[in-house]
Amino acid sequence: MTAEYRAWIQTFPSCIDGKSYSEWIPELGEWCNPACHVRRAGRSGTAYKEPFAEIPLTNAQHAYQHDHGELACLVKFTRDPQLKVTLVNASPIEAERIAADWFASAITQKRPLRISSKPATLRG
Repeated sequence: MTAEYRAWIQTFPSCIDGKSYSEWIPELGEWCNPACHVRRAGRSGTAYKEPFAEIPLTNAQHAYQHDHGELACLVKFTRDPQLKVTLVNASPIEAERIAADWFASAITQKRPLRISSKPATLRG
């Protein structure tokens, strides 16, 4: 991950609700969110953070996701009523898979078109 990419991710509202930000940065004159890693097993060790696998979440959403998991975070914070109903009505295993797929999709939406040490073009 580059500092440029991380700074770019931080300019977006929360990808869960599409509108929330964590803090106002007076020096920049803009709102921002932390760039939060989404981790998946199988790539490398426990502390491994895949390059360009970050999404914008508010501090509260990020903390809740760490404490309760991706599924609980989506159920609590999504503004998409269809997603919420689908998650609540699915079997526990299916709901976990849907949440994991949702977070993976959120990464893909913000990932550079060409992954290198310096992204040429970013999806917006």
